[in-house]
Parts: sequence; C-alpha cells; structure tokens
Amino acid sequence: MPESKKFWQFRNQADNTVELLLYGDISQTSWWGDEVTPKQFADELAGLGALDKIVVRINSGGGDVFAAQAIGNLLEQHPADVSAKIDGLCASAATIVACHCGKVIAANDSTYMVHPVRIGAYGYYDAEDLRKYIEALAAIKESIIGLYAKKTGKSKEDVTAWMDATSWWTAAQAKENGFVDELVDDESVVAENRGGLLFINSVNTGVPFDKAPNFVQSAKAATAAEGFVNKNCQKEDNNMAVEIKTVNDLRGAYPALVNEIEEAAAQNARNEERQRIQDIEEMSLPGSEDMTNEAKFTKPISAADFAKAVVKNAKQRGEKFLTGAKNDADNSGMNGVETSTVAFNGVESDEFMAALKSVGAKK
Repeated sequence: MPESKKFWQFRNQADNTVELLLYGDISQTSWWGDEVTPKQFADELAGLGALDKIVVRINSGGGDVFAAQAIGNLLEQHPADVSAKIDGLCASAATIVACHCGKVIAANDSTYMVHPVRIGAYGYYDAEDLRKYIEALAAIKESIIGLYAKKTGKSKEDVTAWMDATSWWTAAQAKENGFVDELVDDESVVAENRGGLLFINSVNTGVPFDKAPNFVQSAKAATAAEGFVNKNCQKEDNNMAVEIKTVNDLRGAYPALVNEIEEAAAQNARNEERQRIQDIEEMSLPGSEDMTNEAKFTKPISAADFAKAVVKNAKQRGEKFLTGAKNDADNSGMNGVETSTVAFNGVESDEFMAALKSVGAKK
C-alpha cells in the first residue's frame, strides 16, 4: 500500500503537555488494511514520553472513519488528560476524534456537523458484494451512534436523527446537544466562498457554499448563538494585519500552511537522504563494504565526499599492491639474475626480466 501523507502534527511540547494538530482531511487514504500509518501515529504518541495533558486542536471537515476511530481510541486510552479544542470546523469523522476526548472546548464562532456514513466504492459489484457493503455501513454507523450517545447523554434515536438529517450547528447549538462542553472567545474563525466551495479557516470543507447553512453563509457579524462569521474576520486580508516576526507567529497565524511547508521540507529531506545512499551504493567498490556502510549510516557523509574517499582508498590500495610486488621481487633474488639473449615465449629474456623489475620500480 502506498505511503499515506501524514496529516497530523504533535507540537509545542513543554511541561508534560503537548498539542496534536488536526487541520484538514483526516487521512487521504483509508486506514482499513493499512499497517504502517496507524503504527506511525501510535509510535509518535508513545515517543513523547510521560504526558499530563494533550490538547487536540481541530479544524477539519472529516475524512476516514477508521483513522478517526484509531486516533480517538489511542487518545482515550492514554493516561494523560485529553481535551479537544475546536478552532474552526469539526465535521464528519473529526467529530469521532472529538467525542473520544475527555473534554471538548469550542470557539464561540466555530461550527459542528454530523451526517450519515458514506462509503466509496469503485468498480463493478454483484448483489452479494453490495449487500456486504450495506452491512459494513450499518455496523460503522451503529458504532458511531453509540459513541455520540455516550458523549451527549442523548438517546440513540436522537443522534440517529441528527446524522440522517446532516445537521450543521453553531458552537452553542453543539453545546446544547451535548457534543461541546465549553465555549470560549479566544479564537477567530473565517468562513469563505472560494470558487463556490465553503472554506473555514482556509480548510476546504468539500461542501458547496450555497449548500451551507444560512448562519455560515451570512456575511454579517452575529452572536455565537445566532451566527458563524466573526466580525473581526470577515476578510481574509485582515489576517495580514498580524505582525509576524518569528516562526511561532507564522504558525499561530497560518497553522495549516506551516504544517504543509514542514511536511514538504521533511519529504524533501527524506528524498535527498535516499538519493545520497543510492549514490554511495553505486560508487562502492568490491572490498570497501565497511567503508560504504560507515558512509551511509554510522558516520554519514555526502556522495561527493564518499567519491573522494573511494579514489583515495583505491590509490592507497594500488600503492600497497605495488609495494608488495616490489618486496616480493627483491626477496626472490630476481634482481640478481643476469640477463641473457635466450628467448622466452618469443621475448628476449633481458627484455622480459627488465619488464618484471619495472613492476616494483614504478610509483
């Protein structure tokens, strides 16, 4: 299975506290049958060491149910105090992660959305195949209904009706329905119409703008209970008013962009490292295995430096060979043999002996 693009980021670890950033799609490919990516997330979480608090910052339109369930369960089982902070949008599979957290805090001008479970099927299927897909959808939906009911304290009938209706809520409405525990005023949310699609805090929700609820489409400032657009954030250009002097300033203003840049840089570094190792392997000579492994792993050097080392090593081995040949010739007494005109395979012996002597004389 091709490697999935990493969609999460652990950041700002200090004093046994860490943030988990979930901005954008939760996995571009399904975690069903993926043995690599879930393990990578689990290993990163375990590698953080002892933690007292994990804050999951969410601005996501959802994604893969299996990825959301795996992340949510890992967080719920973690001994740290885990809370979710909805910075802009918490929709679809992102709500699964939020519901696994001990406490959900939402910006007053954020939004929340639940909808029916969907499955992507490609190809041709007979009735039996389709029946299995329907059974799978029913099982997944039932597990999500149970999670929602546990989080909200509402009946399964209530949460089923919300899902079937594709419900969009303000933060206050989500709190009233039990999905959010606390509202705060310290976040700013931007709702935009980009090419007919709804973007929230620069994250594409995948929803046509004209299909979004009226409170999302409204361009007027409104209270948290009535509307979505913050009066200080109606224009994307307003973000430029933030003075950015450090990387942390940039991360605070454009977290999704910084995450994308860092991921691209990490991927470039991985590509460069693979190319370095490949170049070194191609330049390796028989008998230089130890030097090659050292250059690749234990004492890494560039391919150019390795090329110089290979040439130097070959020269040293050549000089050693020539020195050995000269010593062998000296010790054999060959240098004391008188030349004669007897032919040896068609070559006069004096020419033949002179050629042998020259082997040890050349530098």
